Formats: sequence, structure tokens, C-alpha cells
Amino acid sequence: MTNELYTGWKRVPSSETRRMIRDAAVQMGDLVRSTLGPWGIDKMIVRRMADGELRGFVSNDGSAIMEEFEGETSHPIARRFIRATEDHETDYGDGSTTMVLLASELLSTAMDLVDRGVHPTDVIEGFSIGGQRTLELWDETSIPLANSAGELDRARLRAVAMTGMTNGRSGSWPLDEFADTVVDAVLRVSDPETGSVRLDHAKTVAVPGGSVADSTLVEGVVLPENVVTAERLLPATGAVLLIEGDLRCRSPAADVSVTVEGATDAERTVGGLDESEKIAANIGLTGAVAVVATGDVDMAIAKELARHGAVLLRNVKRTDFEYIARATGATPRGPVRPSGRIDADALGNATVQLRDTGRDDDWVAFQPSEDVEAPAVTLVVRGGTQTASEEAERRVRDGKNALRACIKTPAALPAGGAADVAAARAVRSLAMRFDGREQLAAEGFADALESIPKTLAANAGLNPLDALLELRVRHDAGHRRAAVSSDGTVVDDVTADGGGLDPFQIRVSGLVRAIEFVNALTRIDGVLLDEREPTVDRALEEPTY
Repeated sequence: MTNELYTGWKRVPSSETRRMIRDAAVQMGDLVRSTLGPWGIDKMIVRRMADGELRGFVSNDGSAIMEEFEGETSHPIARRFIRATEDHETDYGDGSTTMVLLASELLSTAMDLVDRGVHPTDVIEGFSIGGQRTLELWDETSIPLANSAGELDRARLRAVAMTGMTNGRSGSWPLDEFADTVVDAVLRVSDPETGSVRLDHAKTVAVPGGSVADSTLVEGVVLPENVVTAERLLPATGAVLLIEGDLRCRSPAADVSVTVEGATDAERTVGGLDESEKIAANIGLTGAVAVVATGDVDMAIAKELARHGAVLLRNVKRTDFEYIARATGATPRGPVRPSGRIDADALGNATVQLRDTGRDDDWVAFQPSEDVEAPAVTLVVRGGTQTASEEAERRVRDGKNALRACIKTPAALPAGGAADVAAARAVRSLAMRFDGREQLAAEGFADALESIPKTLAANAGLNPLDALLELRVRHDAGHRRAAVSSDGTVVDDVTADGGGLDPFQIRVSGLVRAIEFVNALTRIDGVLLDEREPTVDRALEEPTY
């Protein structure tokens, strides 16, 4: 037994621990609850910076709101919620709000059940039963996005993109005309046969000015890279040379002190000082209009390249380098030597130009010729202001992430809470086969699932209980896709108008992550709190977790 007087450790009783966990779960869920769905509203996050100024942003992105508290709270449960949100966002880029709400409801339910005398092991078992039955039902009722030949259904992919970008309400964000373009971009960088998707080859750029409807797809890439010299040469169309590593002279090519002891040394020295010109001349023979290197490049070589009509980009990030290679068709090679042969097949081809993106510096664009469909593209997302364009870009990224999940797993679930009501109904039916505590836990799991349609209904201005009862009645009558629609009404089939689809993979992963998160915390029956003043010796000697 811990003696607080002599050890400095405080033992928090089980009941108080559960109350602390429950309160944190409710508060974290409330942070994002009002943002869910097509009728979700925005949050304004305002923070006082170190210089005393206030910085703020407005968003209804649940993950962005949660992540704003990273490093700002010491509460252990809140920090776990934030980490879980970040992990889900990193893996899938979408569905974080639903995952947080499910975790919040399940954790609150778990603490209530334990307070009522249900053993934590029984709670975990009941939740596992509910989770397994939900996954089985979702697998049985999922909507295929590909035919028997493996060809993806573009109409349904468009519906997924629209749900991801606007939650089905195109009026607030008129991205419906851009949905087909987003589908084209993601398919361009995908291989449906293997399920691989390179969204980093279909990047988005937020550009203030115009409206969201003015957003466009640019063939090739647009990147925040700097041209070292001779911007005057742009725009230019021709060969592109990609170099992995540095491009340097092997001998001094700067202001250095050289001691010459004989004629032979003098000849070698002159040759060394001319190496930058020879390297540039060797590259010039290829007709390259642009040279891109991942490493550093001597300025002497850069200036000589400009004389031969080529601009230089150096210290280019690996991801951007691969992006340029994919867009131009170039094959990266090693450093160039004065007499080394440059294989023409390694060269790419593009129009290289500076592009105004509404920022302080122009970005560099590599665009293939008009008759070439580039395997790498850039989505230029417009908005009337910088804030509007950035929010529109975030929504487009959500749509891209949803499409990526659908290409990896070509299946979807009806949105609007339909999948959750159907699963809750199935779990309740299964729960009746069990006796006692496990049945209570399974029924609590079903209640947590129904928190999603209740939240959607509340955010749409409906009475959540009345809406839930109506949804139950419609599901009992055989309408398994009955849901809260994007116009804020309860309908028999949320997919009837060609919309209302959620990616199967994201919903399943969010559910599994929420259950695992809650089960880990349900096992906690108390807290040991170190209230001693921190000392240097303890900080050095004791491990940190």
C-alpha cells in the first residue's frame, strides 16, 4: 500500500480514476461533435503566441482541431486521444472525427458499465462481440466499387469524392464540378490491380484568387523550389536532366591559393579550374533546359549551365525529385563528369516555367507537352482569400484520401449513419444470446454506434431521439440504407441520388482503432501520481515513458 506521506506518491482511487477518464472522453468528443456531417459547423481556435499576438484559424476538420492541442495539455487521457487522432490521420487522412466520437462514446459507456458493477473484462468482451458483429455486417452489406472484371465504377468514386470533400452539401462548397477532376487525378497516380496509390504524385496547391469553381488540374508538377540562376531563361521547353547527389568539380573552382612547382602541376591546375565549364558543356550537348539535383552544386557550374541555356535546381527534396521524374519521364543518374557520357534515354522532357501561386515566391512548374498525359499532376485549388483557398485545399485532400482508400479496398458503406444504425440493430439481436454482463456491454456498444446518426441529426437541426426512432423503424422495415441525408432529412436510401458513400476501409479502420483505444483504457483501475518536486538526479536516473 502506498504511503503518500513518506513516498510522495498519491494513489487515485478507482472511482475517481473512472470519473477522470469519463470526463476527459466527454470533453474530447465535444471538441469535434458539432463539426460532424454536412451540417457540421466550424470551430475557431485562438491562441496567444509568445510575442503576445493572437493567432487563430477556423475549421471544421476534427483532426486539425484535436492536433492544435498537441503539447498544450498534460492530461494523460486527452494526450492519448490526440495521439490516436494523429495516428489515424497519418494512416488514412480522413474519418478522424467519426473515430474520435466513437472512442468518446465507447469510453464513457465503458466507465458507466464498470460503475454499475460490470467487470472490465466483461466490458471488453462485450465490446469485442459488438465490434466483430459490426465488421461482419459491414462486410456483408458493403457496396462494391468495381465490377467482376476489376474495373472501378467512376460514378461511385465521384460520390465518394463528393462525400469526402463536401459531405454531400455542394452548396456550401461548390466542389461538385471539381469532383470528376479529383477522381481523374487520383486514378492517374494509381494502379488498381495492385491497389497502390501515390497521392504525393497528385499534390494540391492552394492559390488565393477566384472561386473554388475555378480550381484546375495542371499536367505535371508545381513545386516550391528555387531556381539557382538565370530565371530569365524561363519559360523553356526541352530536355530535363535529373542528378542524384552533388554536382561538383573534383578540383578547385573558386578563389583558392595554388602552389605550382612545375609545368606538369600548372597544366593540371588549369585543367582543374576549367572543369566546371567542361561539366556544363557536357550537359549542354544534351540540349537540357533544366538540371535538377538532390545534392549541392557548385555555383561555378550553375553559372556555366546558364551560359549553355539551362536553369538549375539544387538540394531538391527526395519526394519532389521523384515527383519531377514521374512527370517528365526522366531517369535519374549519378553526378556528371567532364568526359562522362550522358545517355539520351535518361533525359525527360517538359516545359519549365515559373508559376504564380499567390505566395511570396513563384513556384517552378514542370509540364509535359500537350500530347502527353503525365503520370504526375497538380491540383491547383482556388479560393477568394488565402484562408478560403486553404480550406478548399484541405477538403480536396480529404476527397483524395477517401478515393485512395476506395482504390485499395474497392468497397463503400452508406453514409449518414445508415451503416451505424444497421450495425447497432445487428449487435442488439446478437446480444440477446448472451446472459448478464456481456449482454449489457454489447447493448452499450450498440448505443455508442447510434451516437453517430444522433449527432448528424442534431447538427442538422433535427430532434436526435425522434430521428433515431424513425431510422430504427425504417431499418426494421427493410430499408438498410435509411439515414440522415445531406439536406437534413431522414430518407430510406441515402445513396439513391448517387451520393452518400463512405470508404469501407476508413470506416472499418476507425472502428477497430476506437475499440482498441477504449479497451486499453478500460483495464485501468487506478492511477499512481508522482507529486514530488522534480529534481535533476531523478530526471537523470529514472526512465521516462
